[in-house]
Amino acid sequence: MKVSVSVQIDGVDTLLKKRGLEPGGRIQKLFTARCAAEMDPYVPMQQGTLKNIHIIDDDSVTYNTPYARFHYYGKVMVGITSRSAYAKAGERKEVTAKDIKHHGAPKRGPFWDKRMWVDKKTKIVSDIAKAAGGKPG
Repeated sequence: MKVSVSVQIDGVDTLLKKRGLEPGGRIQKLFTARCAAEMDPYVPMQQGTLKNIHIIDDDSVTYNTPYARFHYYGKVMVGITSRSAYAKAGERKEVTAKDIKHHGAPKRGPFWDKRMWVDKKTKIVSDIAKAAGGKPG
């Protein structure tokens, strides 16, 4: 007895698109937005400007303030000429070895994305897998 089987499978791009997994797709946007929301309690905050002024793109979260960089690295920056943290307009700054004392530390502070990921990775991955139609881990 001879059996003939024919299987027709969509291409990889089509399969990924059906699940929202293409670059910039539904799942990428969901993942990025979820990470931004989960990072919120980790971002340094005094008045809330840094944590509230961020741009969420398909695959990135950008904190767009003049002082975001030194808060991210957690080090005081001073003017090259003035040696003051309150440098003159247009004066370049350099990083010092002195740590910034963040309000709400230790949760709020430097490397907020990395610290959030350590704490929330399992839940985020599980939720995103479920949203993509897979098994939650």
